[in-house]
Amino acid sequence: MGARASWYAMERRLLLSRLSELEEKARRLQEAERSLMEVGRELELRRRLGEVCRAIHGAVDLRELLEVGLGECARLVRAERASLLLHEEPERELVVARVHGACPAPFEGARVPVGQGVAGYVALHREPLWVEDIVRDGRFPVRDSARYVTGSFLCVPVQSNGRLLGVLNLTDREDRRPFSEQDVRAAVAVAEELAVALGRVRQVEAWRRLQEELLWKLAHELRNPLDGALRFINLTLADHSPEECRRRYLLASKQGLERLGGIVEGLVGLGRCARASTEPVQVNDLIRQALALQEGKAQQRGVRVELDLAEGLPPVPGGAGLFQVFTNLVSNALDAMAAGGGTLSVSSRASGRAVVVRVADTGCGMAPEVLERIFTPFFTTKPAGKGMGLGLAVCREVVERLRGRIEVESKPGHGTALTVTVPCGGIEQ
Repeated sequence: MGARASWYAMERRLLLSRLSELEEKARRLQEAERSLMEVGRELELRRRLGEVCRAIHGAVDLRELLEVGLGECARLVRAERASLLLHEEPERELVVARVHGACPAPFEGARVPVGQGVAGYVALHREPLWVEDIVRDGRFPVRDSARYVTGSFLCVPVQSNGRLLGVLNLTDREDRRPFSEQDVRAAVAVAEELAVALGRVRQVEAWRRLQEELLWKLAHELRNPLDGALRFINLTLADHSPEECRRRYLLASKQGLERLGGIVEGLVGLGRCARASTEPVQVNDLIRQALALQEGKAQQRGVRVELDLAEGLPPVPGGAGLFQVFTNLVSNALDAMAAGGGTLSVSSRASGRAVVVRVADTGCGMAPEVLERIFTPFFTTKPAGKGMGLGLAVCREVVERLRGRIEVESKPGHGTALTVTVPCGGIEQ
């Protein structure tokens, strides 16, 4: 009996040990299964995120971006409602730009001050906000809780380089459960892509507006001299026109056609900047050549020229393009002193790995509203027929092609100074 009891005890210990091993393996299998399921959910989320990103970046304008972006984001986290509020910086307000789903409020176009409500809170703190039940949360006043199915909110900021662009707001999951941490990560990822896409479509729309403005100005600039030339030619062809009148008409037609030619030449110069020479040149040589070309104009107007050119400057790329820039700046400075007298100051100096040229006059100066537009093509303050408004636009294009910059300082009655900074070394084509 003693031996049999001992054998049973040993058998029982072996069985218990085996059972313990099996339980441990079962636990590990369950953990592995949970991990695999988590990995599977994460992979599925990434796949769906990829689809959302492709849809967002395929939008061609703001309207399509808002419509597609909100719809895809709502489907991604299974939200019944979604809205995007865009930030207006001067007013420190959020404007409801688009609503997805049956949202009784807020309506599109509604304004929310920064710091007010869920979206305003997120705009103020610039951090994602996850509310399981807004009625029980207590941080935000709820005027009408009946319009919420679950009261679960997911709200994330849409920002780029520290600048707030808007707020993405998601409400009520389809399964009536609160949003999860995975939903938060998905919404943050979508908000990052929306920020990039918003920047892109805004640049495209700004460029389209600029194109439309330039085309309108170009048509206006071409139409005026063309209409005048055609009118005077028709008068010339009239049999009853006296000889002296016909001669005057032809002269006016010639002037109109010359203006047309000047506009075309200016446009060609603007386009030529894209393939301008980048051969290394000495800035001081170009400055002296530009001044020599305008010497007669300066003497005629009684303008004194002061030169302060640093010696031993390194060469910079630019060639004929920079010569065109300096010639234009000198000519504009002399035009600003058309009343007679004044001083034209031109200086050059080295600054790090760049050469800086400053052209200053003691002319009439410019008002702030004029300063904002001086580099805009076809904008000019000169009388009709005296300028086409392409010179400074060409100058800026040339300088920026050389990876440089052009800056202007001016005050009414205190003259104007333009500074051109061009880096030394070669420019990649």
